[in-house]
Amino acid sequence: MSLRSGHIHTAIATMRTNRWRSVLTMFGITVGVASVIVIIGISQGVKNEITNQVYAFSKNVITVTSKAANLTNFGVSQVPTVSTLTNQDVTSIGKIKGVTASVPMIIESGLVTGDKTLHGGIVIATSSELPSVLNQSLAFGSFFTSEDISSYPAVLGYNASVGLFKENVPLGFSFNWRGQPFIVNGVLNGFRVTPFSNNTLYNNAVFIPSQAAKQLDPGGGSLFQILARVDNSKDLNKVGGEITAALIKNHGGQKNFSVLLPSQVAKNNTGILNLLTELTIGIALISLFVGGVGIMNVMLVSVAERIHEIGIRKAIGASNRQVMSQFLVEATTVSVTGGLIGILLALLADLVLKLVTNLSPSISWEIIVIGAAISMLIGIVFGSIPAIRAASKEPIEALRNE
Repeated sequence: MSLRSGHIHTAIATMRTNRWRSVLTMFGITVGVASVIVIIGISQGVKNEITNQVYAFSKNVITVTSKAANLTNFGVSQVPTVSTLTNQDVTSIGKIKGVTASVPMIIESGLVTGDKTLHGGIVIATSSELPSVLNQSLAFGSFFTSEDISSYPAVLGYNASVGLFKENVPLGFSFNWRGQPFIVNGVLNGFRVTPFSNNTLYNNAVFIPSQAAKQLDPGGGSLFQILARVDNSKDLNKVGGEITAALIKNHGGQKNFSVLLPSQVAKNNTGILNLLTELTIGIALISLFVGGVGIMNVMLVSVAERIHEIGIRKAIGASNRQVMSQFLVEATTVSVTGGLIGILLALLADLVLKLVTNLSPSISWEIIVIGAAISMLIGIVFGSIPAIRAASKEPIEALRNE
């Protein structure tokens, strides 16, 4: 049996002898490793879902936003009152070669009243091409077309439908906006994530034709986005550059807008999630630090209890390095065991979350390896001080200790 194997067997025997103390010592490491793996797994799963959803909506779509409606700050409660985008921009983008649709997204003000008043919803004036750009199907009915604008049609987001009417399928029902009755043509399926914007809740939106909005609100709402569908995804960079050039010309040489490709939109949508993940991981790392301190304290107690044993080992020829290795291996064994239990708990939590929630955590082998490496590192770092103290004991003084 090698010296290292002997140290491991000794460590396991010590853990068995002091079973409850070892369990309590490992607890902090177990909780910390499990928390880090679960949090990273959930975060990665959510990011994967958001990215997939965004690309499903915007695979061939370039998003043009006003500087007044920054993607990372724009929300329903923060509707920009002044936009840097204009209807001329919508027209200019539509004329660019390769652009098959240029769709305005205009936030309008005013209460919407059906059977009930819609609270927390928004009115978005847009064009009939929106469904093809969003690649979003309807649960009921159909989207309005350019031919039926005169009848004041509207399409509701899934939550807006519930918020306005007592019926599950309110097709043909009417609601009032700015004193004008609108007829419900259709209800969109629910958006699992919000495309093209972090906070604009399309599920709570009422979509109306932009021409109708101009008649009822001559002053115009806030044009916060223009969605440009590109015929070929390979031309996204080229068309994006042409859109930027056209809008700079429209704006008198000012670049007071943003032109975002699908990859940039996906990055913006996951930015806040990354920050929250980092914050939560930071909290979990505190648990790991506490667990490491616990290992150090327990190993210091173990050194104090086994001074006589250390004296005997050194008296029969054990070197300082061998004594230090023994206690370092013991600390690392406790830490790694706690880490492995944490990994198993994380995998179990992953399975439970997939079964009982809509979350789909993504725990890769790289995350598991990192969790094991962290637990080993903690054992080495926090076990070093007790190991050095054990190795520094003089044999004669250690043998005198009872």
